[in-house]
Amino acid sequence: MSYTPPPPGATEAGKPTPEGVPKQDAHIKDLPPEVRRSFLLSMVFFPSAVGASICLVLFLGWWVLKPQRSPAQYAEDLRNGVAAGTTRVRWEVARDLAENINDPALHDPAILTALLDILADPKLDEAVEQGATPSMMIRAEDEAKPRLRHWAAPMVGYLAGVLKDPRGLPALVETLNEEDTEDSVGMRVHSAHALGLLKDMEAADALVQRLCNDSDYHVRYYCAKALGSIGYQNYFAEGAPRKPDAALELILQNLRDAYNEDAETTVKWNAAIALARLKDDTGRKTLEELRDSKDQEILANLVLQNMIGKALAILDGKGGK
Repeated sequence: MSYTPPPPGATEAGKPTPEGVPKQDAHIKDLPPEVRRSFLLSMVFFPSAVGASICLVLFLGWWVLKPQRSPAQYAEDLRNGVAAGTTRVRWEVARDLAENINDPALHDPAILTALLDILADPKLDEAVEQGATPSMMIRAEDEAKPRLRHWAAPMVGYLAGVLKDPRGLPALVETLNEEDTEDSVGMRVHSAHALGLLKDMEAADALVQRLCNDSDYHVRYYCAKALGSIGYQNYFAEGAPRKPDAALELILQNLRDAYNEDAETTVKWNAAIALARLKDDTGRKTLEELRDSKDQEILANLVLQNMIGKALAILDGKGGK
């Protein structure tokens, strides 16, 4: 329906349309071009531009005024929480540190010391409920609660590796060897992951023990992954410092045993991937079956697919890590 203006003189500017004067609903596309242009400018483009400008000013203000913590401030805030000493504030500082940990300015022994203090304090696991963040509060009752020490473990592994600081290894081995209970699974998992980031060959014995004996398959999974990372870094990465020896054979044999004997499928898969990184083709058949699988769950697991592709590339002499 096209727009038909009311008869001349039938309406007055600024006043409602009088009774008896025909009215009609018109789509904006039926309005005259100059009316459409005016409507779009005043009701759409101008308000949008104003809103965008306000958001930009607020963002720039936040960016300029946001306090930049020094390594010493990070260390102090992680230990105590900012002023109040609350677990929630520690989480906020932890998130900020995690987002910026690749900044060389933060590769500082003082931060590592604070992380080691967190790792050594089991009481922080109990305090997590009192300092719950909003995201923690909406979790299901049976859902695992995040722990500050769980976060600290991989940070210790990464930072100790970058700094080549010997304090990281014994601290992570200790948490990896916490009592084998359901409540400590998360700590053992994150410790195994952290030792994979540390890539210290001295961690191999502790990881082998957990790979063979831990009651939880998540821990065994991460132990297999960590052993693959450690072996690769120490023997096969560019510039690796040593030739294959008895230490590598210990890793390989235990990974083969996990591949052949572990009843948990994901542990078997990860052992096959770890072996491939170490140029051992024991699990090649399984990797090829996974690569060619039509199972939608496997196909949708992009991380697994990427790991399988790299593992097979190593076995085929085409590089990869």
